[in-house]
Amino acid sequence: MEISSSSQYLTDLMDWAQKKAAGFVMTGIKKGPVNRGDGEKWYGPSGRFSSRSRTTRKQRPVWTMPQDYIPSYWAGYHDRTAFYIRDFVHQASGAEFLGYHEENYQMLRAFIAGAGPETDGYAPWALNFDGSIYYMDTPSRRRFVRELTSQYELVEMIARLYRMTGDARYTEPELLAFAQRILGPFTREHDGIVFQEKNEIPEGRGNIWLGSSSYNESGVLLAESGDCIAALYAALRAYGGLCAALGRDREAETYRRRAVEVRAYFNEEWSLPPDGIGCGYVFGVGFHGEKYWKWEKSARGITGAETCFFMPLKLLTEPGPRNDGLLDYIDCMDSDSHTASENIESFTYLPQVFFPYHQAERGWKWIKYIGDRRFQPHVRASQGLNEDYPELSFTMIAAAVEGLLGFHADVPTGTVTTCPCLPEELPDLTACSLRLGSLELDVIVPDGRTVELRNHSDRAVLWNCAFAGDFERMVVNGRELHAETETVNGVRRSAASVKVEQGETIRIHAS
Repeated sequence: MEISSSSQYLTDLMDWAQKKAAGFVMTGIKKGPVNRGDGEKWYGPSGRFSSRSRTTRKQRPVWTMPQDYIPSYWAGYHDRTAFYIRDFVHQASGAEFLGYHEENYQMLRAFIAGAGPETDGYAPWALNFDGSIYYMDTPSRRRFVRELTSQYELVEMIARLYRMTGDARYTEPELLAFAQRILGPFTREHDGIVFQEKNEIPEGRGNIWLGSSSYNESGVLLAESGDCIAALYAALRAYGGLCAALGRDREAETYRRRAVEVRAYFNEEWSLPPDGIGCGYVFGVGFHGEKYWKWEKSARGITGAETCFFMPLKLLTEPGPRNDGLLDYIDCMDSDSHTASENIESFTYLPQVFFPYHQAERGWKWIKYIGDRRFQPHVRASQGLNEDYPELSFTMIAAAVEGLLGFHADVPTGTVTTCPCLPEELPDLTACSLRLGSLELDVIVPDGRTVELRNHSDRAVLWNCAFAGDFERMVVNGRELHAETETVNGVRRSAASVKVEQGETIRIHAS
């Protein structure tokens, strides 16, 4: 795939991202180290995780010997021989656009294969490149990192990767059983472990070793968090959609109904702050029932950040003035060094936060923020430079394709959608040889009101071409069509749907 623009900055950034991401791919490396991390330290199995197990160990048999790697890529700190759930699910879309299809499947499959009764149903937080348990984060089957949000993101990723690829392996019984278990028994078992009242919201017991409800590992520990609720909501929606695609209509309706109920409960009750100050939403509940709605930075870290990001990112928050205020708040707090994160990883979420609401300038602002700082030293010295953190390169690809181009594909149905979201500094954008499953397309946006689609696939595609705003007509290869209007995430769009045959090129202009 080639992503280019008359903006040399964007073209250079995309060229860097593709080359850098390729350097993180482990596929083809027959053997390599496992259980190494944090400056050449070795981590082995242990009944407990203590300061002693953090010290440098001499290599010993089995758990340090080089192993055969599965198709995979680095997803986590570059000085650890592992891929992590949180990083993997955030990188997977970019990886798919780059052609790392087998890697995505094998990594997701390995996580799910590691979930079972001995792990309390959790998929392992981190795995070595051979697919085995990474002992640093799982020193024993009794003591391991437990983060609720990650489990729901894995479920969402099963459905998303099926939609992006059409690969039937994502509907294997083992994967569907995992999704059903997480959305069913797992969720019920974690509802009511802190508070007597059950509200269908999973709860964490404390830190990452006891069971964390939030990806935000610093600041105040939360019993219930906005990012976990958002991930649950997204998983219910996605898996409901997968069930519908498989013809399981009754199941689909059940999951979709639960998603609607979770969203309504969050917006109408759970997230209402006492005084309306802060981000306008409660984003966390402490272990004594205290509510948190103000993003704060202290010596303990940040309370807020990713916890706030996920609520609009996963479309949990309802569009409108309140959600607009949340987006303003996120942009403001992360623009201020007194409240912003010091880790570049946190910022990789921000383009995805703003593009769904068609806030092109803010999405582009945070793409440039990351691009401008990719060659600076990482806040964690042993990591190297910021560019050595894999999420930067993979997420920049996704931000360009899904964010700036507004491109999404449903390969099983042969449907693609575009809705360009270009800022003033970026007058045009092109993605050539965009391959997903059986589809191969060129998407050319010469300006914000024109898109051209070239279909190199061996099948026809149904193209929904949308533009933000109210337009009366769509000019399709010189022929005028009446524009259909729709509202997506609170944004008015004008759209036209056309069939693009194999080998055909269609150009649509909004007027």
